[in-house]
Amino acid sequence: MSQAFGRALAELWGRDGIVVEEPAALAGAVAASFAAGEEGAKTAADLLVRSGVRARWNDVLRQDRSRALAARIRPLIAGRLLDVLSGDGSICRALSDLGVGALSATERSGDYTESVLPAHVPFVAFSDDLDLAQFNASTALLSTVLHHEPDPVRLLEALAQAGIPRWIVVENCVTPQFSRRFHKLADRFFNTCLNECGIHCVDQHRTLDEWANLLSRFGRVSVVDESFTVPGIPFPYSLLVVGREAG
Repeated sequence: MSQAFGRALAELWGRDGIVVEEPAALAGAVAASFAAGEEGAKTAADLLVRSGVRARWNDVLRQDRSRALAARIRPLIAGRLLDVLSGDGSICRALSDLGVGALSATERSGDYTESVLPAHVPFVAFSDDLDLAQFNASTALLSTVLHHEPDPVRLLEALAQAGIPRWIVVENCVTPQFSRRFHKLADRFFNTCLNECGIHCVDQHRTLDEWANLLSRFGRVSVVDESFTVPGIPFPYSLLVVGREAG
């Protein structure tokens, strides 16, 4: 698996303009070190920092990835949007730059050390008992959120209870090329090596059909895009919309 992950990293760097000398060798060393355990992961993190890859890669994630996702999400928004577990706020910022004014966001305290959420966007710290209805949202955004939740159904039930009628869901799905094992390794890498985040790395990865089946418990599911490439990410994303009946 570490060899496949190393190849994926090298391909990503080349595709997204993250220039580095001998990318295949560096990517292979990073992947092998990370797979070797806790001490190896520290070595991998040090390689990313010393090579300059970490800074350039994070720029791609915060800017190019966020802009690409915002461009796809923007046409699907109806009314006020709540960005549920909004991460560092970069997608909210990109949506704001596209003219989306009716925005709110929530995230767990301490999960992200840095935030680029615009100051004008109302923010409330997330907790399991947070009343999501207080945001008066017509659309909820769940951008690569559900596979990090130990119990994604609980979060979906909270959205349903809040009466938010439209949900936009972005997920990285299991495919023949990118297995559950690959996604689990990538989760740990992005959240404990490239960066250190407090979000969960749990075994909740699903295929597109499995996500659609789960979401169909809560409303009518439309698959907007089965698979699309995102800057800074080694695997494709999928885009779904859930429409819920009024009342």
